[in-house]
Amino acid sequence: MATGLSGPVWVFGPDGYQVPATVIDSSDGKIKVKIEGVGEFEAPAKDVSEMTDNDPNGVEDMIQLSELHEGALLENISRRYVRESIYTYTGSILVAVNPYKMFDMYGMDYVRKYEGQLIGKLPAHIFAIGSGAFAAMMKTKEDQCVVISGESGAGKTESTKLIMQYLAAVNKCSSSLITEQILEASPILESFGNAKTVRNNN
Repeated sequence: MATGLSGPVWVFGPDGYQVPATVIDSSDGKIKVKIEGVGEFEAPAKDVSEMTDNDPNGVEDMIQLSELHEGALLENISRRYVRESIYTYTGSILVAVNPYKMFDMYGMDYVRKYEGQLIGKLPAHIFAIGSGAFAAMMKTKEDQCVVISGESGAGKTESTKLIMQYLAAVNKCSSSLITEQILEASPILESFGNAKTVRNNN
């Protein structure tokens, strides 16, 4: 039973999901909490638990979180996003949040920085995924696949373009034909997933 709690906690909000909150009062067996943007309310003790992961900057790899539930994952991604860290790892999986603007972190300096590096050695970045796929292809001499998924407007098309851009940049072939083929494949791949939605006026 969650009694004597103070500070940041997890509580089941009005929508039924665990969200971060602050304990205002926990006397008399009643727990009064405040949820940012929602307000104050009393919650049953069984619906409140202590927040152990409270790094204001979030963590780079969510495998490091001791609390693995949907609220904790979303809160970690949110904390990183407000600091313009749009990429977060979950092991070898990269979670990307569409910032709806471009950052200056996709140039040749970043290509060279991530080329040949293992996933997790450097800050989370989509080039790390490209580097991992390219390294595996060169080592095994087998085709590799990068799965990019998400809802409409999540940034799948841009992520695909960035992966292609990285692969074209690290291509060591003396002929420019392969580089051209990689870059020219982008609009073809894009056409398979393009549809007009409420978030994309394609």
